Amino acid sequence: MASRVRVLAVVALLLLAGCAGLGGSSDAGGPQGGGDGAQMSGGDSSSSQPVEADSGANAADSGNIQAGDAAADRAIIRNGRMVVEVENYSTTADAIAARARASGGYVSDSNRELHRDDGETWYTGYIVVRVPSEEYESTQSMVAEQGTVRSEETTTKDVTDKLVDLEARLTNLRERRDRLRAFYDRANSTEELLRIEDELSSVQSDIERLEAQKRSLEQRVAYSTLRVEIHEPAPEPSAQQVPYHERSLVTAFLSSVTDVYVFTRGLLVTAASLAPWLVALAVPVVGGRRLLRGRSLPLLGRRGASESATEDGDGGGGGNAPQQEPTDQPDSESPDDKA
Repeated sequence: MASRVRVLAVVALLLLAGCAGLGGSSDAGGPQGGGDGAQMSGGDSSSSQPVEADSGANAADSGNIQAGDAAADRAIIRNGRMVVEVENYSTTADAIAARARASGGYVSDSNRELHRDDGETWYTGYIVVRVPSEEYESTQSMVAEQGTVRSEETTTKDVTDKLVDLEARLTNLRERRDRLRAFYDRANSTEELLRIEDELSSVQSDIERLEAQKRSLEQRVAYSTLRVEIHEPAPEPSAQQVPYHERSLVTAFLSSVTDVYVFTRGLLVTAASLAPWLVALAVPVVGGRRLLRGRSLPLLGRRGASESATEDGDGGGGGNAPQQEPTDQPDSESPDDKA
């Protein structure tokens, strides 16, 4: 009995010792496990920060990309105007035109004027080019390199909503046209056919008109317009002239000599210019006068001969013969007078 109690006591002590060992190991392992958990959680939290930052950056990049795509999808009409001063008008205008053609555009309008002042000449004018929208800014930069830019402006107009509206209206009209065509095929009377045909013609006219508007807007969006006004430098204004009465005598004399020379030279040039015309006109005039004179001489000779013959006849008759005056008396008396 005592031995059994002793055995049970030993077993109980062993069980208590085992439980104590397990408890100590679990207590010791608890902090280590906690430390590992802390380290793991800390590591996870520290690693999650870059992940969140990367996700934020990616979101920002995607937002920028979407914004850029949205801006690129907008239909923008751009018109620009530049005023440049250059040394040579023709060279600059040719360079701008060549640039427009090389970029896939064309010259839509141009004009040039010549100015004169005190013997000096210079050109002013403009050239209007239409270039693809993506080449607009590079064309502006090229124009700026040609000379001194006096002014520059660019205007834009967003026609995206207009194009969307036109497309929606065209879609509705096309659907209506298709329905009318179906009704037209199923029409049973002439009156119904004529009515549907008139309505179909009206719808088709609206479609063509809206399509023309859409093409025009798309063309203006695809090609930007740049008007370049080109000016050559005007000559500097001459010094103010001295009043006539304040000029020196030598200057007045030399000016008069110059005026006489200019006048004389002008007369000589005019005479030289008119000489061929005078010769050409003198030949028929002289010939005509000689011809008229040759015809008038025989007439004068005949008239003189007739006058001399008349005078000779009058002299041979011994003077003027008395002429018998006519009388009103009849040659014979009437029977009444005799009675």
